[in-house]
Amino acid sequence: MRTGFSIRTKLLLVALLLLLIPWMSYIYVRDMKTFLLSGQENALSLISRAVATVLNDRPELFTEDTTIDVDDADGNDIYATPLPAYINLNGEFSDWGEQVSQAITYTADISGLQNEEPSERDAKPSISVDHVLGYRGNFIYAMFRVLDDSVVLRQRGFLRVDAADHIRLSLQAPDRPEQRYTLIARETGRMSIYLMDQQWQYPITGKPNYDLAAELAETDEGYNVELRIPRFMLSSETRVKLSVIDVDDRDSLLIESIVTTTPQSDTDEFSRLLVKSPEIAKILKALDRSDARIWVFNSDKRPAAVVGNIIPDSEVTTTKPADDDIWATLSYYYNSVLQTVFSYIIEQPTADQETLNSSVQQRNDAIIERALAGEISTDRRPSFDQQGAILMSAHPIYLGDEIPGVVVVEQSTNQVLGQQKEILENVISVTLLVLVTVATALLLFASRLTLRIRRLRNATETAIDRDGRIINQRLVAEAKSGDEIGDLSRSVSNMLERLSQYTSYLRGLPDTLAHEVSNPLNVVNSSLHNLSEELPESANSKYMDRAKNGINRIGSILRNLTEAANLEQAMQSETREVVDLIELIESYVDGYSFSNPEQSFKIQVNTRPLYVEIAPDYIAQALDKLVDNAIDFAAQNTPIVFKARKLDDFAQIDIINQGSSLPEGMAERIFEPLVSLGRKDAQKVSLGMGLYIVKLIASFHGGDVLARNLLSSDGVIFSLSLPLYNANANETNIR
Repeated sequence: MRTGFSIRTKLLLVALLLLLIPWMSYIYVRDMKTFLLSGQENALSLISRAVATVLNDRPELFTEDTTIDVDDADGNDIYATPLPAYINLNGEFSDWGEQVSQAITYTADISGLQNEEPSERDAKPSISVDHVLGYRGNFIYAMFRVLDDSVVLRQRGFLRVDAADHIRLSLQAPDRPEQRYTLIARETGRMSIYLMDQQWQYPITGKPNYDLAAELAETDEGYNVELRIPRFMLSSETRVKLSVIDVDDRDSLLIESIVTTTPQSDTDEFSRLLVKSPEIAKILKALDRSDARIWVFNSDKRPAAVVGNIIPDSEVTTTKPADDDIWATLSYYYNSVLQTVFSYIIEQPTADQETLNSSVQQRNDAIIERALAGEISTDRRPSFDQQGAILMSAHPIYLGDEIPGVVVVEQSTNQVLGQQKEILENVISVTLLVLVTVATALLLFASRLTLRIRRLRNATETAIDRDGRIINQRLVAEAKSGDEIGDLSRSVSNMLERLSQYTSYLRGLPDTLAHEVSNPLNVVNSSLHNLSEELPESANSKYMDRAKNGINRIGSILRNLTEAANLEQAMQSETREVVDLIELIESYVDGYSFSNPEQSFKIQVNTRPLYVEIAPDYIAQALDKLVDNAIDFAAQNTPIVFKARKLDDFAQIDIINQGSSLPEGMAERIFEPLVSLGRKDAQKVSLGMGLYIVKLIASFHGGDVLARNLLSSDGVIFSLSLPLYNANANETNIR
């Protein structure tokens, strides 16, 4: 049996070619990504040029040392604005100029209070703080206007520093532990500043810190504080936290309120300090973009101002729907599977907030140096997780022939990656849906097609029996179909009809041949007889004997041909009888032994009786031909053995002779018409019709005949099987 792919498998393999669509789409979108990134770089170049054009020839923007090397700003940053002059630390705010009006008012925070009584906490005095940061030269200044109805200064002899109104300053740098400073005073004037322990209760060394300086002045409504911080204490990565601590009860000295003047985020209670140029910030404010960040650097590569944000809003996460919502649940799992697939084939945009913060803190100084050298350039730097990139464009700011600063515009590639991801997701989703739909349609079509082909095959196989006789000339299966399979069915029907006509012609050919040959054969026979009468000496001639022998052989051939041709028609009208097959065989063997005295016969019976419903004369004719065949090929001095036994619902007769074996491949062909093996007696005519007649007789009785070689020795065994007679089944059929 030949093995291979079925039609359904082949069509499904063809359907897999649809996967070329998402592959081609991926190649297209990948090239489109390069185009979009190039366009994005060009857009950033235009923005940097426009901003630089606005800032050109503005010397007042770059006259002061207005920057400090710190991180870029976000919602957790604080700003120090420029001061008109150096601040005289005296608790007076007259030298702050208009920066006093920019002070922000902060209210009390009840977190971290020592007071555990709810009633006392609800009754705490109100406190508010006006606070602003400024810079001048190498110092950062802070002012605090504290409105407090009960000012408690540090008492003499009291070691704990937290038992009075004070200000806390915390500095956190990556390369060293957090530094905690407490600013406290016993009276109006210079404040003592100590490096504190983790509980903010006792100084670590007991000696004041002289790098920091602060002045306190009492007022009618509370007190004022001016603080000076040298810039060397604020590196580019140092975080700051400022708090005003309020103690109202002089007896208990418990902390009533904590007013934090630096903004805090959910992940970090410390703030980053940015020193900015207000004039540049005002100009850049109008150019603020939600998806880009604009930097202005001065000639020493320090930022003068920055606006915008390249960190996108947090993505909306999809939650799993309720189990009772089947369609929503299926859609959720479908999208989850797609996202898993997309993560392997699509470059994902950076979405982690901490990663993005790390990415935007990096800075490419090379592009700034090129811009300061007068070169307009663009560049890319990878994000912190290497998943995306930050596009940058730098343009110099001109002041005559000098370059006092540069404009750098940054933008993340997340937007392009997001567009690429969205396009590919849509293409792959649609292609997957189309692929499933087409594959299902092809599967149904292939199943229908194979079903029709099998139906036509079965009808074709049943149109001809195992002996090659045509049973049905017309195929009903697919005969009315209008497609190619219908054409094939009708073509096979026409072929069967023509074959049936030709088979009918072949069946009638022996009778026609016998009729046509008999007349000239009789003329030849009578002519030889008359010749022997006229010429008596010719009657004993060897040529006369050969002529008569040839006439007899021709007559035998005609009889064999007409016998096989007329046998089927004769059997249709034959009456069947129920006989004991064992008795029938025994009587036939006695006759064979009498007619063939030189050949010995044996009978082996396993079951007695074996009733069969047969036409005895035709069974005898079949046995005669099998016995003649066994005698012709039996070895000398070897018996021909008859075995009769019951095998399931059949009675089987085995006729065994020792001698030559059947050639390979002839076990089935010897029952075909006009197929014969050479016999020992050349005087006998052999047209190969004898075993064919046996096959016809066995098929007529619902049985079969087989031939095979003996396994133990050389020889052949012929097995004739006939169905057993079933009296109950016959009575049921009659009723």
